[in-house]
Order: sequence, then C-alpha cells, then structure tokens
Amino acid sequence: MMNRTLAELDREWTDIEQRATSVEALRLWGQAEPALAGHPSLGAILKERKSHPAMAPAILAALARLAADDDLAARTLLQALMPGLVTLASTVCSDDPVAIEELVSLAWERIRTYPTNRPGSVAANVLWDVRKRYREHRTIEVPASGPCDIEAINPVPSAEEEVVGRAAVDDVIAAYREGLICGAALRLILRTRVDEVALSVAAAEQQSTARQANCIRWRAERRLRPVLAMVS
Repeated sequence: MMNRTLAELDREWTDIEQRATSVEALRLWGQAEPALAGHPSLGAILKERKSHPAMAPAILAALARLAADDDLAARTLLQALMPGLVTLASTVCSDDPVAIEELVSLAWERIRTYPTNRPGSVAANVLWDVRKRYREHRTIEVPASGPCDIEAINPVPSAEEEVVGRAAVDDVIAAYREGLICGAALRLILRTRVDEVALSVAAAEQQSTARQANCIRWRAERRLRPVLAMVS
C-alpha cells in the first residue's frame, strides 16, 4: 500500500500537469531559462532529465533559480527529487516508518531557500541537506539549540503550528491512527494546541521535560504539515 503522503503528492502532480496555466508558465520559464525552453509539458521536463542525464544539471539548476519566487517551479523541482527522497526514506531513514513526510517537508523548505550560487549538483545538494537536517531532528533526547530549544521558541506561530491550528481534531487523530505521529505527540498537540495548556504542564503530565516535549511536538507537527495542509 502506497504511503498516504506519496499518494496525495502523485494525485496533486497529475492535476498540476493538466492545468492550462502550466503551459503558460513553461513559456515564461523558457524565456528566462534556456534549459527549460521547448518543452510541451511539465512532465516532458522531468522525462528529458531522465532520458538525457547530461541535461539534468542544467534543468534542475534552472528550476532552482526560479523556485524561490515561483511555486510551480518549486513543485516541479520537488517532483524531480521525489525518487531520491523515497530512496532516503527506505535506506538511511529505514528505522523511521513515517520518515517520508518529514523528508518532503524539509526538501520543500530547502528548495524554496536554495542558494543559486551554490556549486555542485542541485539534486545531490538538496538531498544531502535534507538528510543532514533530518538526522539532526532525530536527536530529540539531548536537543541542541534551535527549534527544539524551549528557550529559543519564537513567539510568532510557525507554519506547522498554523496548519495544525486550522486542522480539525479528527484529522490529527486520524494521522495518529495511521501511524504518522506517536501517542505522546498526539497528547501534547491536543493538550497544548486544543486545550491551550502550557507546554510545561503538558510535559509534566507525561513525566517529561518541557525541552523534550517541545522537540517531540515540533517534530510531529512538521510531519503533519504536508498532510493537514491538504485537508485544511
């Protein structure tokens, strides 16, 4: 059975390819990026990359240059990198059955902020960055400073928090039942986001520290983001 996130992304991509606006986007891309000129469809760009490997670096570099300001270019680059992300999930992250959700989220974030002057292969660089950040996030028992540091939490709601805040409780519970998040994360999200209990209180209820609880919640909400965004 295909992972829920992968199935949703496949359906989304099929819909995107069929939109008339994609043809106009391709025309504009071709004017700015010669490597993307002359392709009749988004699928043709990805096919060209596979059938002519020598063209792949230029195609992906062109998409990366457009991705910061162009949602469709970013989504096309993500689609091109999906095989690599699936491979990461099944090899390096094989101990985590729901790793693909976080890998996709991290890849999207990297694509939208990719430094276009960075040397080397776009695909290799993005996948390397995603792997590195994923492994950093797995270290939740002894978290370092950053998103898992309770003292460094930004008072402005994160993108993950906003998506979870808009989602129905039933959707969060459904994600738990499908194995997307663990029971501890579900209880933390419901207690702090729905019941509006202080994180320190919710952590104490689970015999945990606020730092550990925040890290568990933050990581779970990253996994929920791509799924709940589809239903919110």
